Formats: sequence, structure tokens, C-alpha cells
Amino acid sequence: MTQTRTQIFYSGSINKSINQLFNQNENKSPRWTPLSKIKNANKVRKIVSGNRQNCLIWKGINNLEFYQTRNEPKFFTIENEEIKDIQSGCWTYLILVKSGKVFSLAQKNSGCEVPLSDPQSSTFEKIRPVPFFNKKENNRKVETFAMVGWSNYFVCKDGKLFGNGFNEGRLGDGTSNESKNLPVLIFENVTRVFGGVKGYGFFFTTKNNELYAAGQNHGGCLGIGNLTDQISPVKVPNWKAEDILYLQTNHNHSILITKEGKTYGCGNDGLNGLPQDKSTFTEIEELKNKKVVEYFGGTRISLALTNENELFGWGFGSDNHPTDQYGNITILKPHKFNLPEIFQNNPSIKLKITCGTHCIYLYPSYNNCLIQDFQKLFESKIFCDSKLSLNENIQFPIHKIIVESRTNLQISTIEDLLNKESFSKQEILLFLKWVYFDETTNADLLKRIFNSLNISYPPKNTFQKDLHDLFNDEDSKDFTLLIKNDDEDEEVYEEIAVHKIVLLTRSGLFREMFENTTEESKSVKDYSGKSIESIEILIKYFYTGKIELTADNDILLIIEELEDSIEYYQLNENSNILSRLNEIKNKL
Repeated sequence: MTQTRTQIFYSGSINKSINQLFNQNENKSPRWTPLSKIKNANKVRKIVSGNRQNCLIWKGINNLEFYQTRNEPKFFTIENEEIKDIQSGCWTYLILVKSGKVFSLAQKNSGCEVPLSDPQSSTFEKIRPVPFFNKKENNRKVETFAMVGWSNYFVCKDGKLFGNGFNEGRLGDGTSNESKNLPVLIFENVTRVFGGVKGYGFFFTTKNNELYAAGQNHGGCLGIGNLTDQISPVKVPNWKAEDILYLQTNHNHSILITKEGKTYGCGNDGLNGLPQDKSTFTEIEELKNKKVVEYFGGTRISLALTNENELFGWGFGSDNHPTDQYGNITILKPHKFNLPEIFQNNPSIKLKITCGTHCIYLYPSYNNCLIQDFQKLFESKIFCDSKLSLNENIQFPIHKIIVESRTNLQISTIEDLLNKESFSKQEILLFLKWVYFDETTNADLLKRIFNSLNISYPPKNTFQKDLHDLFNDEDSKDFTLLIKNDDEDEEVYEEIAVHKIVLLTRSGLFREMFENTTEESKSVKDYSGKSIESIEILIKYFYTGKIELTADNDILLIIEELEDSIEYYQLNENSNILSRLNEIKNKL
């Protein structure tokens, strides 16, 4: 199996990006610049960019990398926390962790009024906790957040929406000019909030399935049917929260993407993707036959990525630089941009896009192949060895060891506890999605089910941590992998105890082996010819998603054998083994 080394690509500044990316019937292809200094692109979960070419990159569980023009990159780790999301405003970055705390990375005297512990001494040298959400006595835990220019919006787990920062009627708190250092309450029963790096308004959805907007309404960018600024939230007519995939406000226009992939715009022409100004959301004609899955907008440019990895862009290209050598160019309608060749030749690589005020970043979508493999197992229902039966007429085929290890409960106990309440088939299905691959899209439902099972919510362990615990649970291992010892003249095998379900989930080869063995079989021989050391490392990778080498190993031999293992054992094509091994080799 040949794996292509994916990269992060950059184009900027925006005034040049349009000309570089938009092929105006010329033979020359538009240019993307590969960012070689940013390593391991396949580990990047998210990139956000603020002013100029600055960007913050989230990798792994809690690692951050910050890049600035002409400066050396900075590396941060938020200890004892797991990052949930990062967002960018103007000269400010916010980091949300799964415990509900918020951290900030900001530059002093930038006009931003993020409630830092010490705003006057803030620099891009240190990540600081935001006291308003981090103090235990406040008991405020943030579920999601958004940033709009120099303003910030936080939805807490109890549904309360807070906002702070630059105002001029943008905060939606009923005032028009007084900026707020500490967050103020704006609305209640909120589920999501949407912003934009250089917007003047914001949107949010409620538990009543409604869409609201507030802020400056330049060009009708709030989509409410008029041009009146709104210092308090107003309902956006004709839209339901459940239909919206993504919504972003950019300068004086807004773009809305539905869960079906349809694209709508409102606000000023030349920016909204429509042939004229619109104060209500109107579907963009050029994208009607496309399914948009990713959208991001900068100050004066919009970029839409389809499910077929097609990139469309529109808006102004000059960005306040009319004397630039590239000149002014305005693309009123979405036009298809050329992608870097590496992505053109690899349609299986799903992409992400992000814009700052002056730049564009294109990068491969982060894939956790551990989660992907168990999601495929759940959807295929192969090798199920038990059933979860509820209310006599609801049955789900399951894998006993997975369900019991994730809940620390026996199947019979789960059935007894859940049968005491009335859960629909769809609700139990959502619960099992959490069990198999950590899906938590309906937190309220999971809380209710967890309460029924007497389990605390949110769960303390992630899926990956639970699989690691399962790896260490020798008593529950139900299968033996036999490895030939080549040092022996006779056919002597060394044994590795495993969970059969983990091996068949993570390896296409083992899945084929188990399909050709009887259910009563308790062992299988490994004919790879690889050392016991490399196979033990690979087995641990199956459980944890991590490659761990020690000084006791013949490292070069182990690396060579593990590189060959990707094809031999038919591993997930998104496996991060190669990139991890390259990191190790670079340090030798």
C-alpha cells in the first residue's frame, strides 16, 4: 500500500489569492504554496487564522502550534485537558477544552477586549485561562463558542449565551456603544452560535429550533428582510435550526449551508454570491447542483468546498490594495478554483479550508482511524455475538466486550436499567453510536440514558482511553495470536493474548482469517515472518492508535517491519503509522 504524504497549502495575501487561484483561461495553473515547516498534516484537527498570515494549529488531543510571519513557531500544550475546539478573531485566539474551560492567546493593545487575567501584559508568548469561565465558584462550563472580529460569544452547557468585547451594537445585549470586558448574558436556551473572523453580526440557534441574528446589518447581512441594525437578537424568518449545517457572517454578507449541502447568501452583491443585494437568504444559482460540505470566508472572499473536493470561490480580490500590481478583480459568481495536484490525484483525501483576513489555508481533514474502524464495525454489524433487547420489541445486535467495557456494566444490567424508562429505538441507536465510536451529537439524550445507567456524564474516559484499558485487561482476552519463533528448529510459537474483535476491526487480514475459522477456534497463526517485538507493538497500536518504540528494540528493524505491516495487514488507509515512524527516524 502506497501512502501519499499529505501537506498543508497556503495562498495569500487575499489580494493576490484570487488571481493565483482563479484560472482566467490561462495555461498557467494557479499557485498554492506547500508549507513544509508545518509537519504531519494528517494529524491536524483544525487551523484557524486571524489577521495577516498568523495561524493557530490544533494537533492531537491538546497540542497547539502558532505560526507568525517572520517569527519562529511557538508550541503549546494545555496540560491535563483535552481540546474541543479553537476559534480565531482579530489578533485573538480562543481555545475550548472538553471540561468547559476557555483559554486565550492574544496580543495586547490590539483593540480586543477578551477577559484575560492581565490584558495589558498579554502577548502571543503564553496561553492564559479566561477567569470568567475557569473559576470553580462560577460553575460556568462552555459547550460551544464563536468569535466575530473583536467580539466573542459563549454558549454554556445550561444554554445561556454570553458575549463580550467590542460593541457598537454587535454584542446583541441591548446596548449600542459600550464595550464589555467581562461577558454579559445575551439569551437563554441557546444550542449553537455562529460568527466570522471579520463579521459585524452573529447568529445563534435555540432549543425551540429557531434561528436568531443580532449586530450591525450592513447590506442586509443578517438575513432578516431589512437593513436595520439589531442591538438585541431578532428571529430570522423561514429557517429552522435543525436544517443548518454552517452559517458565517463576513464583513457585509453572510453565507448559510444546509445539512443537504445547499448554499444560500445574503448581503451585498459581489460578496454574497448572488447577482444583486439580498436582505434574506437566497440560494446561490451556481452551486445548486453541488453539495457543499465545508465553507469559510475571510474579509472579502468566500470559499466553498464540495463533497467531491471541488473548491469554489467568489468575492473581491483587492482587499483594500487598489494599487497592488495584481490590480482589482471582483468575482461576482462562484468560480471553480484549481486545487494542488496532490489533492487532484487523491479524491479519497477529504479537505478542510480556512481563511484569515489576508490568507487561505487548505489541509487534509483529520481522520482518527481508530474511531473510523469501530464506526465501520458498528455499521456493518459483522461478528456480533450478543443482543441488546429492550421492551421485547427492540433488539440490537452488538459486540458484548465493547458494550460492557465502555459502560462497565453487564448486558443484562443495561437491559434492566434501560427498560425502567421509555426509550425509542432511535434513542438507543444514538447511545450505541457513543459506545462504538464516541459520537455525542445529542448531549441531552446521552445525559438521560447515562442517568438511567447510573453513569456520570460527561464520561471521564474517551473511547481511546477505554480501548487502552481493554488492552491492559488480560482476563477478558479471548483469543491467542501464534507467532513462529524462527530461532527454533522445530515449529515453536510464541503467544500473544488479544481480543478477537479488536484484531478483526483494525486489520483486513485478520478479518479475512476469522471469516475462515470456526466460532469455536481460539487461536490463529501469524505467517508474516515479522519479529515478536514488532507484532507486539502493532497489536498495541490496534488498541491505542499509537506507535511506541523503546531503546530495547532494534529500532531500524522494527521501523522497517512496521512500514511493511501497513500493506500486509491491510490497515486503514488513514493510518498514521508512516508519519509517526518518519518522526522517529528523523530523531535518530
